[in-house]
Amino acid sequence: MARIAFIIGERFLYWNSILLALAAAAAICVFLSLYLSTPGRGATAAVAVPMALVLSMVLSRLVHWYCRVDSYASLWAALTNYSTGGYALMGAFAGCALTALLLRLVKLSDSMGAMLDCMSLAGAAGIALGRLASFFDGSARGMLVSSVKSLPWVYPVMNQVSGQLEYRLATFLFQSVIAAVIFAVLLVLWLRERRRGTAEDGDICLLFLLCHGAVQVALDSTRYDSLFFRSNGFVSIVQVLGALAIGLTVIVFSVRLVRRRGFKAWYLLQWLAVAALLGLGGYMEYHVQRHASEAVFAYSMMSLALAGLMGMGFWIRALAGKTPVPVRTAKYLRK
Repeated sequence: MARIAFIIGERFLYWNSILLALAAAAAICVFLSLYLSTPGRGATAAVAVPMALVLSMVLSRLVHWYCRVDSYASLWAALTNYSTGGYALMGAFAGCALTALLLRLVKLSDSMGAMLDCMSLAGAAGIALGRLASFFDGSARGMLVSSVKSLPWVYPVMNQVSGQLEYRLATFLFQSVIAAVIFAVLLVLWLRERRRGTAEDGDICLLFLLCHGAVQVALDSTRYDSLFFRSNGFVSIVQVLGALAIGLTVIVFSVRLVRRRGFKAWYLLQWLAVAALLGLGGYMEYHVQRHASEAVFAYSMMSLALAGLMGMGFWIRALAGKTPVPVRTAKYLRK
């Protein structure tokens, strides 16, 4: 049950809603500060922000309706009445991506990749703040924990059936802290590469997808309120999309590596390592669902595998970036 912050007449304002609104505002401010650092983008930003907001709200509600159809009277009610119900973060990602694509297609944006880079950094900042909204409701919790009863490991939630406090893994807090770390690391990388003239539009977005996807594969597995495919009811949409994000990033950087440096036989070892790490992570998910008592072992191994995948993604990108820059291009970049 969400905690009420203010009562104005017959209207109720909840703390989690306030915090989510602040997170969205923070994300917009971060996006504008980064995107407008390049002159001539004011008109694009003026269109991109409201468009992304509208598309993100509609698509995130649509995904939530698909996964929680019993929570709404109808699809029309889900898309027209936003005073109740929930949202799925993956819908916000889709809304931002669609905004960047549409603005590029109509040539209002000079680079889809550059816009997605700024949106990704803004999204990381927004997630870091927005996940803290779960302090005021019962969302984004994990399994029951009895060994500890304090932050950062657990946070209590009221069982709606028994009325008893349950101490569950504070998944939302891990998501918040890790998103803040991802934001800090990628922001430093974005600033450094822009200063050196080595930035490639879209790379920060891909690295965000790699890191956030890997983190979500592990953390979403712990949640008791995951969003599942309606066709089976047990496969997490977030985990599947996280794995696809990892695969997409590795494929893009691998193709770049081969194009720039030519094919080398030892690249096969990299790709085999990526496949092995994906397999290990997938097996650990299978293992923990059937042997809950071994959760610490399973999640430790899964986290190591996913950390390895992040490392492989950064390594492959770094190798692809070591191709000598043509003299003419180098002179342009130094200007």
